[in-house]
Amino acid sequence: MNAAILSADVQSFIIKNLNTNPAEIALKKTPFTAINIKELAIQIDCRKRCEKKLPLWFNTSGIYYPEKVNIEQSSSQITAAYKATLINGQNVVDASGGFGVDTYYFSQQAKAVTHCELDASLSAIAKHNLTMLGCTNIDFYTGDSLLFIKKNSQKIDTLYLDPSRRSAGSKVFKFADCEPNVPQNLDFYLQKAKRIVVKAAPMLDIKFGINELKNVSAIHVVSLKNECKELLYVIDKGFTGVPDVVCALLSPNKPTVLVSVNLDDEKNTPLTYCKIKQYLYEPDAAILKAGLFKMVSKLFDVGKLNQNSHLYTATILIPNFPGRILKIESVSPYSVFEKLNKKHHANVVCRNFNLEPEEIKKKFKMGNSDSKFLYFTTDNVNQKVVIECIKVGF
Repeated sequence: MNAAILSADVQSFIIKNLNTNPAEIALKKTPFTAINIKELAIQIDCRKRCEKKLPLWFNTSGIYYPEKVNIEQSSSQITAAYKATLINGQNVVDASGGFGVDTYYFSQQAKAVTHCELDASLSAIAKHNLTMLGCTNIDFYTGDSLLFIKKNSQKIDTLYLDPSRRSAGSKVFKFADCEPNVPQNLDFYLQKAKRIVVKAAPMLDIKFGINELKNVSAIHVVSLKNECKELLYVIDKGFTGVPDVVCALLSPNKPTVLVSVNLDDEKNTPLTYCKIKQYLYEPDAAILKAGLFKMVSKLFDVGKLNQNSHLYTATILIPNFPGRILKIESVSPYSVFEKLNKKHHANVVCRNFNLEPEEIKKKFKMGNSDSKFLYFTTDNVNQKVVIECIKVGF
């Protein structure tokens, strides 16, 4: 950390230039003797990146920003706040401390939190910032979290792990390929912690992750504005049952929507397919990632169009459906739609269809629309159809 960056005149310069391209700043001469221009460009760039992702940090005076990769890799406020609801007990160890966003929200729930970070510079930045944010119940350990846990004689109520998913410069997804290797160290972790929460890449197959681990009591699939952001495996010491899958649909300024299903219920629920009715329902990304294709039909009384389409329909409006809700205006066989070749302004969505949206928009010279949708899909009798509809929810 360069403490000179925190001086009033430097902070004023950063705020004044927030909307200036950092690349332009980097080409200029620094106006401060104790700070080089690259440092100023980093502070301006990273503070701007936090405006929407981390508004608490952005709006707090005296925050010091690290390299942009640390901002990119950190949780957003909304996902970190949800993650904090998963901790049990009063003693939490954040073994993947980083910029400290998760640590901050853990500290709002627990009596004592330890932030572990291998990078000494990032550890110092997190300590400074969390102090500026008023945290008084956080200890900081600079070094390998595994060594800290081995040395720590106190029992840990909740251990949070976000293993690095980079190996030899490339991205990996299996827990065994990450650092630390959670499956390899899991028995040791379970000797020290009652609950372990492990973050996984959104690309990881949920069942594959269960097979790599043990004592998994729940998997939380977290989406933000219909984009899958995180998979969180909750491991409880001694748990031997079938885990629940909890889909958490997050959205700014709206209550969190939770859909919780036991994996056995999803597996054992029968499913039939039905013809297209008055309303079309497309599940949120978290529901799709969790593979809750049968239970979403049962829980919300909607019929599935086709085994591979993952679209649902009903005669009535179901306002609490966890996903996009659309009122159907017309349904046409694709062959008829193709012959008519009308000009449309619409959002194009393809589900279980042999063309991509961009191909369709180009073929039919389509413009965009705020509320009108054209779904190109396959119905219950395996016919290619086009569903014209208007969004009414989500």
